[in-house]
Amino acid sequence: HKYSTANFKIGPRKLGLLAKQISGKPIDYAILQMEFSQKRASGRVKSTLALARDHAVSYKNLQLDKLVVAQSWVTKGPKYLPHIDIKGRGRRGIKHHPDARLHVRLEEGKTYEERVQALRERRLKAIRSAGVVREDMKLRNVAPIWAW
Repeated sequence: HKYSTANFKIGPRKLGLLAKQISGKPIDYAILQMEFSQKRASGRVKSTLALARDHAVSYKNLQLDKLVVAQSWVTKGPKYLPHIDIKGRGRRGIKHHPDARLHVRLEEGKTYEERVQALRERRLKAIRSAGVVREDMKLRNVAPIWAW
């Protein structure tokens, strides 16, 4: 389920930091991250995530306990609004006020318990097997043992 915010006044780099923070996380954990974030845009990101979660559950019939933020990315707004920057000695410049949008894609993924179980199985498998060594291949990039 794809959902996005409207344009709001924040630089895309700043919003991208928040997008990177929530990407790949379960939806409730991502909302919790935005709840305690001290960044100014985190409140709006949190409300967007909550709205996307409610839409995914009610309209797309996705399971709430398996919802994961599969992707989150940021795009620039339609154009940066120019404003005059008045300087000294009769000079001027142009300031730009950036806009950005946040897009999130929610999918059904593994629950936290399933991910922990898969991690335990992977670690146990690494302990049990020493790895496969192929002996039918010839050696590559062999350095000489003696240099004289």
